[in-house]
Amino acid sequence: MEKIISFKRYICGYEEFDFSELYKGCSDGIKKLPVNVFLTEHKKFGTILINTGCSKTMRTNATSYSRLTSKHKLSFTDDDSIKARLLADKLDPVCIKKVLLTHCDPECCAGLKLLPRYEIISTAQVLSILWLADPSDGIISSTLPSAEIPRSAAGLFSGKSFLSDYFKWVFDVFGDGTVLAVDISGHAKSMAGFFLTEKNIFLAADASIDETALSGKTEPTNKLLKLQFYPKDYINVLKTLRKLKNDHPEIQFVFSHSENVPSF
Repeated sequence: MEKIISFKRYICGYEEFDFSELYKGCSDGIKKLPVNVFLTEHKKFGTILINTGCSKTMRTNATSYSRLTSKHKLSFTDDDSIKARLLADKLDPVCIKKVLLTHCDPECCAGLKLLPRYEIISTAQVLSILWLADPSDGIISSTLPSAEIPRSAAGLFSGKSFLSDYFKWVFDVFGDGTVLAVDISGHAKSMAGFFLTEKNIFLAADASIDETALSGKTEPTNKLLKLQFYPKDYINVLKTLRKLKNDHPEIQFVFSHSENVPSF
């Protein structure tokens, strides 16, 4: 019997991308894409969020927010916050038991302060960014909860997974093999991808803007690479995901800004 019993997407903001400037030979122009937050129900561990989307906490430090939006064309209203989305769906935010973080970009963390109590789970590398957060970073400090929130690092997966053919380490988020995590750092200093094994859904965070680059028919421009924390690692991860997609066409890749997202 499957343990992950539901999966859906909430749109918690938008970001504009000029694909003509970011991908070689692409004429798609400007796209306004969603900032995705995912909600899943685990039979044992309850209601879980993957990332938390945009919220007004990002605007607390005006200088840092201005610096952020000079590079990223974000837009959102109070109704786009994860708290508002949950309430509109007749879900009390207190029902969120765990938050899985792919990485510590503002649009991943900005909803944390809006949730009453939960546990954060990710890889140790991602959690270290939270533990060692620079208080001078206005965006990070304004989005993190003031109260200490329990944080757990996923342990190594003890079973066998084909993901080991592509990634050095495979982690087991819940200890039951239902959600595996791998390191896909490049866009961010530390970033995790989550694989829902029962449904073959690979949540690839910001390893690419969306599915456009997975085909291999277009490549990132220098402008896009300059936005990445580790440009060479970003390229290597993209190549790895392309090979994974080619070898395992049954996998559906979903990115932080994907327009088409499965639900069940």
